[in-house]
Amino acid sequence: MVGRAWGKERGRHVTEEPSPLGRRCHAAGVFISGSVTGEGFLAAMLLAFLFAASPLAAASLYDQSVSLLLRERYASSDLSYIVIDAATGRLIASRWDAITEPVPVGSLVKPFLALAYAQKHDFRYPGYFCHGARDGCWLPRGHGPVDISSAIAYSCNAYFMNIVSTLKPEDVDSMAQRYGFFLGQAPSGAAQMIGLGGAWRIDPQELLHAYVLLAAAPRVAGAAELLRGMALSAKMGTAGAVGLTLHGAAALAKTGTAPCVHQPRAPGDGYVLMLYPADQPRLALLVRVHGVPGARAAELGGRMLNSVISLQ
Repeated sequence: MVGRAWGKERGRHVTEEPSPLGRRCHAAGVFISGSVTGEGFLAAMLLAFLFAASPLAAASLYDQSVSLLLRERYASSDLSYIVIDAATGRLIASRWDAITEPVPVGSLVKPFLALAYAQKHDFRYPGYFCHGARDGCWLPRGHGPVDISSAIAYSCNAYFMNIVSTLKPEDVDSMAQRYGFFLGQAPSGAAQMIGLGGAWRIDPQELLHAYVLLAAAPRVAGAAELLRGMALSAKMGTAGAVGLTLHGAAALAKTGTAPCVHQPRAPGDGYVLMLYPADQPRLALLVRVHGVPGARAAELGGRMLNSVISLQ
């Protein structure tokens, strides 16, 4: 599923420190040697995740404790979640109906749209001035001047509609495959392409693993700016509630709002995807809350992440 490495295409050898990659791959029985290119890193991580998702990866006592805690404290039927070990990709706990069924995830697709853009533009991201509603943004007054990091942090629709205007569906699909998920048939129009309307549908576990891969290789071309945006989001952006709940501890987060596709129907569902800690994530948590926007989902998601951290 991993295509040509965009770090490699630029003549770069993107080498991670041995310890993060070694831990992830050794835990899954995947061994590599020598320098690791962007392609090799993503391929090794995907193999590790595939192994960790197999029945051979038995639940630990910690996993059982997390599962019990979440069932007891967060029992609302409006809530769905998936927790994985970010070091190995192992599923720790979940409550998600039809967990393998692709769902619309709204703005959670934006970092991968950005990577597809970067690959076509010498890995340089543009600046943009968001005028708000007249530019198609969710914030009526607009975000003003934004770069890629602030566009991720505040989920600026106008910024992303601007950059996807240069993309073809195959550009986005190729990038998705490199990170191990499938997007399906491409939508028409910039608004649909950035996640509005629910045309993109993604397997939630694959999406969670893709974010772990993104966070695990910050020196791959184009990734660092996106991770800075996710850190800013958790601190003061659309996922700012996560940072408040963690009392200043650094996390990475991205929110999304998408059409509801399960029963009972609501106008939309809020998503938040969180990675903790920010520098070398050990936990990855995807939360969906029925009938609320992504920023509201971040409030509950932050509390859930804090509860899981308390068991470590």
